[in-house]
Amino acid sequence: MNCRDTEPLLLAERDGVLTSEQHAALAGHVAACPACRQFRAALTEATLFLKTDAANVAVPDADLAWRELRAQLQLPGEKDRPAKKRRLAPVIWFGSTLAAAAALTFVFLSRQPRPMPTVILDNDVVAEAEFVEAGDINASMMVYVDKESGWLVVWATDPDSAGKG
Repeated sequence: MNCRDTEPLLLAERDGVLTSEQHAALAGHVAACPACRQFRAALTEATLFLKTDAANVAVPDADLAWRELRAQLQLPGEKDRPAKKRRLAPVIWFGSTLAAAAALTFVFLSRQPRPMPTVILDNDVVAEAEFVEAGDINASMMVYVDKESGWLVVWATDPDSAGKG
């Protein structure tokens, strides 16, 4: 066993989690190594200091401290006044915002896009689009599938220019 292996064992010894074999190996190394003996002594001293220091810390009563702090924060004459009622305006603002969001959600979910047919070439389905939506419902659309790349191309024409050259 070397000093590098001993350090974690010394920490485990302090926590009381060493097996009997580990404890025997540690005792043998510490007996032969003055540096590890010094580290063990420093670790024991630091642990005892922390335990005694922690035992001497006075923990205040949280309830008493909270009551004193609240008493300091209250203005004179405030103890006799009833608590303020909450205003209704924030509830109305939040409710109107929620209603607007619900209305927009309804509008977007209720729109039905125009279905786009499946493009079939040589009795094999080459491309399929669930839907294509043009800006105007009266626009005429054309679908083209490029055989080499397999790309689905959709054209939509403006209904005003559909009859023009």
